Amino acid sequence: MIIQFPAPYKDELLYSAIARYHLRSGNQSYLHKLEDLFGKRTTTATPILPCGIKKLINELPKHTTLTEKMLIEHHTLYPFYTAFLSVEKALSVYNQMIDDDGKTLYTTTGIMSSAISQNKYFHFCPLCFEEAEHGERYWHRLHQLPGQLICRKHHVWLEKSTVRLIQPDRCSFVSPTAENCKYDEIRYVTEPLKRKYMQLLELIDELLSNPINHYSFGEWTKFYHLLLFQRGYGKGKSKLLIDQLQLHEDFLHFYSEEFLSRLGITSTAWVRLLAQKHRKSFHPYHHLLMCEFLDVKVADIPTIMNSISSVSVKKPVATPALKPTNSKILERIEDRRQVWLQLQELYPNHSKTELRKIHPAVYTYLYRYDRNWLEMNSPKPTSRKAINKRVDWEKRDEELLEKVKKATADLLARTENLRRITIKALGDEIGELALLEQQLNKLPNIKEYIEGVRESEDEYRKRRIYLLIERMQTKGEPIHEWQMIRKSGIKTKFLKEVKQILNNKLNQR
Repeated sequence: MIIQFPAPYKDELLYSAIARYHLRSGNQSYLHKLEDLFGKRTTTATPILPCGIKKLINELPKHTTLTEKMLIEHHTLYPFYTAFLSVEKALSVYNQMIDDDGKTLYTTTGIMSSAISQNKYFHFCPLCFEEAEHGERYWHRLHQLPGQLICRKHHVWLEKSTVRLIQPDRCSFVSPTAENCKYDEIRYVTEPLKRKYMQLLELIDELLSNPINHYSFGEWTKFYHLLLFQRGYGKGKSKLLIDQLQLHEDFLHFYSEEFLSRLGITSTAWVRLLAQKHRKSFHPYHHLLMCEFLDVKVADIPTIMNSISSVSVKKPVATPALKPTNSKILERIEDRRQVWLQLQELYPNHSKTELRKIHPAVYTYLYRYDRNWLEMNSPKPTSRKAINKRVDWEKRDEELLEKVKKATADLLARTENLRRITIKALGDEIGELALLEQQLNKLPNIKEYIEGVRESEDEYRKRRIYLLIERMQTKGEPIHEWQMIRKSGIKTKFLKEVKQILNNKLNQR
């Protein structure tokens, strides 16, 4: 029996608490520690969905207040990855985590098959790291979700540590330290990206704090149909078909490509599938993003689910032109016919070739399985005049130069959420990042200007220090070197430089 085991902090991973126990116990062998905690040496040290929880509880002191349910629901990512699974699958995951055998955990939750990859390294917030809440550092559960996230408390980008989620030896529990959690500077998040992150993180925090009931595929299908109809996405005379094209267009307008890509979402084909009959599980990000898009909170889901019985979902009808021998194929064909017709409504002046480029998968499927219908329901060929699409780079260089200058002035005028003057920062400000990164050589005036104003890391660091000194002097605050380091987010190795700048500034008064 374990004599003393540290109580996990709020939002701390069980993995992190075990790592702290290892340091305090003085036991140098991870294998011996595994045997003490889980009764065997073959348990994998995993932070996301750990197994052997029942054995661990049995080894804790009799007076402990920790339970299997508490550890699984509050100190692992079980509530996140099972929130939108059926009761049967969620229970299967729960039982595998309690027992020693978790061979199908990542398959059952859909992590293995998901296009959104799990991060390979632990992430941390530099400001949380420096604060060392409770007097020691630990791995936060919310920080280990997939993609590039921000800290919900400090609104700064999370940094990647050098600690792998699964160590090469598969048995090591590693705590965060100054050596494995290094960073160069505090990276603040700009609007409106920060707003989208905070909206998503609020839903995730709500999901982790108050897990929802588990529902079937059929219930989730009716859930989204009801919401989409209420939001005006029904189409046709009966309004029982969903306007997929409008939905997709509005969704991409609501979320920027940068935001989705930072979450690890490189395709939005799932938006259409989520609005159709559910035949498979979707990643929690997909559900949460759609809920935010439809203005639904996690706490609203049970109420909406209780009202779905009154909604009828229109089933696809087989057409006489096709032999109804395979209902699944007929259903897929009907879905793609609707999409192809909606494309022509949305782009009435596009040719068949142009429509094909917008949605190649739909065209290919219809061409392969329903070619006659496709030919009869496509735009007829028309003669078109050649259009000169050559870019006037000289004119674009002149037009964008003023925007780049204004963006530079705006960045330098900021007193909060500072950013280093770089090509990326300027591109983000004017909304032309791809153009500046890929075509800068064709914009000589802009290139020359950026070369003159872009900041090195040293220049940016000094600007932050000078700005902070002026701000503190204006407020009449006492100025000390340690305050400068903490408030500016600059690493302690630059303390000498901070002292020198501070002395020079004070001597000028």
